[in-house]
Amino acid sequence: MTLNLLIKNYSGYLYRHRYILLLLCTLSFLSLIDIPASPTFKIARSIQIVYLLLVSIFKGVFLLTILAPLFKTRCSRVFIWIIICFYAILSVTNAVAFHYYSMGITRKLILIFAQTNKTEALGFLPGLMQNIFQLLKNLGFFICLLIMGGLIYAVRSVPEKLFSGITLVLVVAGLFSFVAFGLLFSSGRSAHLLTIRIIKYGKEVQSANKEYEELLRHSKPLPYKDSASSSNKATNVVVVIGESAHKRHHSLYGYPLLTNPNLESFADSLIVFTDVVGSSMTTAGNMERILSFKEDDATCGDGLKFPLLVDLFNEMGYKTFWLSNQERTGTVSNTSGVMAMNANVIKYVGAENSEDALCVRYDRALLPPMCEAFNDSVANKLIFLHLLGSHVEYKARYPEEFEHFSGKDEQDKFKYSWLDDDKAKRRAEYDNSIRYTDYLLGEVILTASRCEEPSIVIYFSDHGEEVYDYGPYSGRNENTVQVPFIVYANKSYSSANPEIMKRLAEVKDKPMSTANFVHLLISLTGGEYKLYEKRLDILSEGYIVRPRYVDEKIWIYDQE
Repeated sequence: MTLNLLIKNYSGYLYRHRYILLLLCTLSFLSLIDIPASPTFKIARSIQIVYLLLVSIFKGVFLLTILAPLFKTRCSRVFIWIIICFYAILSVTNAVAFHYYSMGITRKLILIFAQTNKTEALGFLPGLMQNIFQLLKNLGFFICLLIMGGLIYAVRSVPEKLFSGITLVLVVAGLFSFVAFGLLFSSGRSAHLLTIRIIKYGKEVQSANKEYEELLRHSKPLPYKDSASSSNKATNVVVVIGESAHKRHHSLYGYPLLTNPNLESFADSLIVFTDVVGSSMTTAGNMERILSFKEDDATCGDGLKFPLLVDLFNEMGYKTFWLSNQERTGTVSNTSGVMAMNANVIKYVGAENSEDALCVRYDRALLPPMCEAFNDSVANKLIFLHLLGSHVEYKARYPEEFEHFSGKDEQDKFKYSWLDDDKAKRRAEYDNSIRYTDYLLGEVILTASRCEEPSIVIYFSDHGEEVYDYGPYSGRNENTVQVPFIVYANKSYSSANPEIMKRLAEVKDKPMSTANFVHLLISLTGGEYKLYEKRLDILSEGYIVRPRYVDEKIWIYDQE
């Protein structure tokens, strides 16, 4: 009897405050709108809408229940409306930012706010207000108003028992939907509460800024800068740095599944290096050498203590562009953001931190800024594209239209006894991510091929990953440092530099480490610098083949 009375009283409470409940559910919808839409979660549009509706109702009822004790006095009711107004501002901000800038209240948005000064904010506001006024004229906005009016009418007219019954069913469905989300996905759970989201991301931004400033203190000016010069044999240089892409999974290298249709269509114009390894099994260990003069066998000092590639090419007369779909700081990145800090143009198209799952972007987001860089009027350009490539989770790295391979394709092609349905599906996701990077490379090479100026494109990955290739194991090991490495030169570059093209073809099968990339790039562009070493440049006649180091010890496959 007591339980029935409690349920009856609670139902009456919900019914009495049904308009506030409707408002809280609407605001909750706006506060959650960016979550299921993130590529990280790969949820179909129809399911996204149902999920948002159910979880918004659950969240609205939950919030109203928390606020229940405050409805007793007039003073406390004023406090409630202050809270609701604050929640409304945050929710609307989240929705508007997501609609116009493809990100709600995320770590990146908070970082932008933190780094924006008064002048920039005042300059930004007119455009934002214009967008909002334009939204008010949109047909979709009026449809939403009609739906809201219909809901208000329905809530006013529905009997109490029916209202309570429907609300209870939807609340339970919303709770189960949220639990299912939490079980299916390892990130995004705490983002369902805007307050927690803001506090969490705010602390991360503060911590990241301190870390970034600490790294900046370790940076040094380029030594011997007067010795840096270049004949600029390549006007446009594009360096595409992949992520977690193992050479083994590229059909360009003989993989049985067609993961490189675009690269293979350019095969006659590519120099495909066959024996290249990264200097580490981690992104950090590789990037600090790729972007500096730190050799693979150096066992002391981080990359910032060595001359930096970007600084060198700035001195050589190139305008440098650092375009990244990785983050400045986080679990994926490292000091690469600081090592590229002197680039003339820096643009991060995706998350500022790998933990920012709601701000993930596909790598094709790099194509518009890359085209802008190509169209820049400056004479010589060095353009870096830093991909998310095939970083876990693989299925979040490509849109649905690139879901080319299935688990069955993997099982049919590879008769591995350990390749069950789950492992085959994960392997297919990895291969799809490789194929998506191939699409991106095709677009980059096509752009370079249309240039009248001498242009080259270089692609390699930092390291690879093993995805059930030799057993029921997925991850990294000594084998996964074998990476793809290709060089494309357009007709203008090839005809102007026949000796370089001939030499590239001669050395493509020689062993090389990506740690020596800077020396190769100096040769390809006709550069000179005091710290350039022929023994580390595979294009040089003085190149010395020696055991390569991985994580500061001789690579196991180079040991005699």
